[in-house]
This record gives sequence, structure tokens and C-alpha cells, in this order.
Amino acid sequence: MLNAKGNRDRRTRPGRPGRRRGIDLAASARSFFRAPLREGSRVRRALWGILFTVLLALLFASSALPQRLDVTVGEPAPRNIKAPLEFVDRPATERLQAEAMAEVPGVYEQDPTVGDEVLSQLAVIFSEIRQLRGDVSLAELEDLVDGESADGMERPDLHSAARRLENLVPGTVTAADIETILEAEDAEIDAAESQAESLLSFFFSQGVKSGGLDAFRDQIQEAFDRSELPDGLATFVGDMTSSLLVPNLLYSAEETENRRRAAAEAVDPEIILRGQVLVADGEVISSEDMVRLRDAGLLADDRPWRIYLSSGAYALVLIVLAGAYLGRLQPGILTSESRLVLVGLVFLVTLFVARLTMAVSPFLVPLAAGTILLAVLIDSNTAVFMGLLMSMSLFLISGADVKVVLVGLVGAIAAALAASRIEDRNDLMRAGFLASIAGMLVLATYAFYTGGATIRDSMLWRNLLWSGGNGLLSAVIAIGTLPFLETLFGIITPVKLVELASPTQPLLRRLLEEAPGTYHHSLMVANMAEAASEAVGGDPVLARVGAYFHDVGKARRPYFFVENQFGGENPHDKLSPNLSALIVISHVKDGVDMADEAGMPEPVTDFIATHHGTTLTGYFYSRAKELSDGDVPEDGFRYPGPRPQSKETAVVMLADAVEATVRSLSRPTPDRVRAVVRDLIHARLEDGQLDRCDLTLRDLDRVGEVFSQVLSGAFHRRLEYPESVIKAMKKEGEEGSDGENETGDRAQS
Repeated sequence: MLNAKGNRDRRTRPGRPGRRRGIDLAASARSFFRAPLREGSRVRRALWGILFTVLLALLFASSALPQRLDVTVGEPAPRNIKAPLEFVDRPATERLQAEAMAEVPGVYEQDPTVGDEVLSQLAVIFSEIRQLRGDVSLAELEDLVDGESADGMERPDLHSAARRLENLVPGTVTAADIETILEAEDAEIDAAESQAESLLSFFFSQGVKSGGLDAFRDQIQEAFDRSELPDGLATFVGDMTSSLLVPNLLYSAEETENRRRAAAEAVDPEIILRGQVLVADGEVISSEDMVRLRDAGLLADDRPWRIYLSSGAYALVLIVLAGAYLGRLQPGILTSESRLVLVGLVFLVTLFVARLTMAVSPFLVPLAAGTILLAVLIDSNTAVFMGLLMSMSLFLISGADVKVVLVGLVGAIAAALAASRIEDRNDLMRAGFLASIAGMLVLATYAFYTGGATIRDSMLWRNLLWSGGNGLLSAVIAIGTLPFLETLFGIITPVKLVELASPTQPLLRRLLEEAPGTYHHSLMVANMAEAASEAVGGDPVLARVGAYFHDVGKARRPYFFVENQFGGENPHDKLSPNLSALIVISHVKDGVDMADEAGMPEPVTDFIATHHGTTLTGYFYSRAKELSDGDVPEDGFRYPGPRPQSKETAVVMLADAVEATVRSLSRPTPDRVRAVVRDLIHARLEDGQLDRCDLTLRDLDRVGEVFSQVLSGAFHRRLEYPESVIKAMKKEGEEGSDGENETGDRAQS
């Protein structure tokens, strides 16, 4: 392409389009990689979640990883070694368990078949004895004994009976025994059998152990010795009965082990409390001391990876729970990066402070400070849930101390609920006081319910005092950090709104002194906006405060606005419509600048920037059209905007326009006020000024009704006095005037 001189324009020489494509590709690549990291994206939320998880895991690990010791058995302790957490004293507990197991006797189970078999055998023996007595007489036995030995008996029946008897009776049956049996009377044999059966039945019913068998046999023998039986028969039957006695209580190793194990499990473990001295300075370390030091995690040879892994897993669970809650019930927080960071920051800092205060007392942990801040900066529901998660975190930080967790949980929830409606900073102290009372009640209830304390327990009273200081410390922390968090994250709280609404606020004082008409107009707009915002579910306090400051920019050039002229000369009469419109429109920018210089919160500044939206300055635009022959563009006569984007800012825009218009009416009757309100709201709606706010048509109807009621009350019609009353009032005024003149003349004379 040639330029005016016929030369090729360098900007369009060949190759440049390709370079532009390269630039576009590079920009596209940057956009591709930056898009996932844009504010509010899922990737950034995930990164924040990872960061919070890592920091929380490190906090947990720091609580479980105290200073490590390099000591061995037999060496003196380098210092007083205290328990960093509460844990079970294994050596002492194992000693108690061993003692409990030793007290459990062995378990024996009785076998009823043993006694039955022995008694049956006894009956068979006496049956053989009777048969022997029937087959062999005493004379025959004497002849056989005189002729040859019993072993050489020629009578088969006698030989067979003696052998059967010897097989039945334990031990050896001698010829003397047989002779004793044959010599005895039938009644004596019956008595011996009865006594033997009774003794065996008695001992078997009592239970016979192998260890007590000899003693029982001695008792049997003594019983027969004391009997009226012949000595030989008593001795024979006693020996036979003793030999028949066998154990019927059998040792059960399994049941014995079960009972001893149950006894060991029933032993209350010995607990080493947090801060208790494990080994005193200079004391020789024993093997049991090494076990305690290892269980406390104080030995240098322990590998800490388990602690880091468990801390990370626990932190991940808490962060996932928090993310699930926010995503399900508070999606606005999850999508707002600043609010998400605020929640995470308050959560972590509160736990960090809890970690520090543990060194003083675990009951001084100010969890309530975090829930108070979240209740004021976010909402009470989020504060309660995060208080629950902080209490779960306190479980690890406190070394699994249930009392500490309960006190922290109840105090945190009580503070969150108490801080749900805050009007000034004194209410924060009230929330802390309620947290103290709740924590003290829980601690006292737990102590007395578990039976571990009495009314004279000094430790209980000391812990109660620490618990009482917990809530007060939480309130002090919340009051001190709240202004910094408000400024850092641009959040306006009810406490801040109440402070801004004070007449001593510098911008409001300047508005009152330099633009009193605008100040009183703003008060009226504030009343209307507060009532209307409450009617449509908005924040009435925010609407009131925003209305106070919406026209603050008029303080720079107050006399260019009719409400501040008070019947004087109107400077716009000497200016062109364009310049007048520029001056009037500039009060929006002036107000924003003044608010920024004063450090006003962004939500309040939004009221200043949006209270006219992009509306047209109709009066000056009409004058410009009258003075101009051609068409006049509207651009120079429209406010720069932006248009309202919330219920509160939209309500203030409507209240500002309605109040100014109704004030200009000569006869503001209720019907005329209602008509003006309806027309102005309809005009703003048709002009598109309400397109970006979330007001519905039904909301606009409610706003119109509220405006009409407030304005009808403010600009109510005065009573019309009868003509006779008016004449009488004039006459009294003239008489009073004459009296004043007469008094003045006398004074002059």
C-alpha cells in the first residue's frame, strides 16, 4: 500500500500481518494460562484450600512435636521433663493390670460324668464282694490257704472271683483282704458300701481338684477309722474308696484367660496429665521412664512422619468439611475470594492464638474471638459452623482434653449467637461475657457430673477463673482486630455503620456547616430509605448511612444547589446550561473523592456514585435545547453512573428524587404525593436505572407505599382556620405590636 508520497507504508509492508498474528497467539496463550488463575476461579479456590490445609497441618504437628530429647537409661535427666500432652502411663497401668489378673483364681469346670462313673464302679466292686462271699466260705478259704497259696488255688470259682475283685479294686487285693471280706457280716458290708458311697458323693458334689486330692483321701480314711466297722474292713474299704476318688474339677485355661483379661481391661488406666513432671532434673532415667518419654513423643529417635501424616489428614478433613458447608449453604462466600480468605484467616489465626495461650492455661483459649469476628463480618451461621470446626481442631491442640474442647465449643457458639445482632462495640463485650458464663457452666457441670471435683477443689476454681477470662479475652481480641479486618477486606459491619451515622462524623459535620439544606435533605432521604429498605428485605442501617452521605459532594460548591440558596441569587442564572450541568453533575465525583480521602468504606461510597445513576439533568438540558438552534446531545447532561446494583442503593436513588420533587410542590397533599412517587419510580424504571438491582415490581410497589406514608407525614396539610379566627389573630398581633412600640418609645425617652 502506497502513502501520499508514493512510498510503501511500513505499517502495512508484507510480513506485518503475520507478526500481528504472532502477537495475538501470544496474548491468547497468556490468556489461556491466566484464565484458571483469575479471581474467584476454581483453581484459585483450590489453591487457597491447599494453603489452608498445609498451614493447619503444620499447626497441628507443632502441637504434637515438642522439643526432642536424646537420653538413655541410666543417665540423669538434663532438666525437669514435663508431659506435653495427656496420655496413659503404660508402666503403671500394666502393673495394676498384672495385679488384677493375679487376683483372679483359676477357673475349674465340674465334670458330672466322673462322679457317676466312680459310683458305678463302687457298686460293681461291692457286687463282686457279695458274689465272692456267696461262692467261698471262710472254712474253704482256710483249707486252701493251709494247703497252698491263693495264687495256686485249685477252685476255679474262687480263683476267678478273686481275680475279678483285684481287677476292680485299684491296688492289690491280698488274701488277708479276702479273708476280711469273708469274715464280715452282711450288715457290715452294707454299711461299708453305704459309707463309701456317701463320702464319694459328698466330695464329688463339692468338687475335687487335683491339687486337693491327698487331703480329701485323708479325710476319707479318717472317716472310716472313726466308723464302727471292723478295723480290717474299715482299712480295706477306706483304702479302696480313697483310691477311687479322682478329680472332677478340670482346669479351664481359656475361661481363666478370659476372666483375667476382663479384669485387666476393667482397670482404670493411670493418666499422666499435661504439664506433669515425668522425670525430675538430675533423676536417673529408668526403663519405665523411657517408655513414658516415648509415649509422650519426646525421644529424638522417634520418627515424626506419622505425626505429620495424621495432622495433614485431620486438617484435610476439616478443610473439606468447611468447603462442603460453604459450597452448599454459603456459596457467596466460596465465590468471593476476599471473603473466603477472611474466613480462612480468622480460622487459622484463632487457632494460632489458641496454641500460644495453651502455655498459660488450656481454658484460656479464645475460640470465641474467631466466632465473634465471623458473626460480625460474615454471618452467625458461618460463625457457628466454623466454631465447631475450631473446637474439633482444639481436640488435637489440647492433647485430646475433652473438658477443654467442650468449654471452647460452647463458649464459641454462645458468642457467635450473641454477636449476630451488634449495634456498637459494647455488644461485643456482651458477647464475650456470655461466652465466659457458658464456658464456666460447662466446666463446672462436667467436673461435678464425672465426680472428679468438689466444691473445695482449688484446681476447679482456678480453671473456672481461666474459663471466665476466656470470653473477656475473646471480646478484647475481637474489638481490637475488627477495624483492621474491616479496612483490609473492605467490609462494612453494623458497628462501623453506627459509628458512621454519628453526627460528629467529619464529613457529616462539614455537610451540616457548609450545606445545611443538603444535610436536612439527606436526613429526610435517610428516613425514607431506611423504612423502604426494611420493607423489601434490605439492610435498613446501611441504607440510612448511605443516604446520609449520598450528597456529601455538594459541600464543595453548596450554593450551586437550590436547597442551600435560601432565597438568594441563583448563580446558574449567569451560567450556560452546559456549565451548570457540569457543576451539578460534578457533585457525584466530588463526593466520591471526599469519601475516598476520608477512608469511607466502599459500600458507602457506592451510594454516592450511584444515587443519580445515568439519569439526565432535565432542567439544564431543556434550557440548552431552548437556547440552541440544533439538536443538543444528551451525553454532556447525563450523570456518569454507575446505576444502582443493590436494593439499598436503588432505594436511596428513588428516595433522593422523590423527596426533592415533593419538597418543590406548592400543595403536597397525600394524593399528589402518591402520584409524584408513582410517576418518579415509573420514570426511573423506564429509563433503565433499576435494571441492575434485584428489586421486583412488587418491591417497587412497597417502596412507593412507604415513601408516600413518610412524605405525607412530613409534608402534611395544615389546618385551614376559619375567617373569624384569622381576624382575631391579626388583631392580637397588631395589639402586641403596638405594645412593643410603646415600650420601645419609653426606653428611648
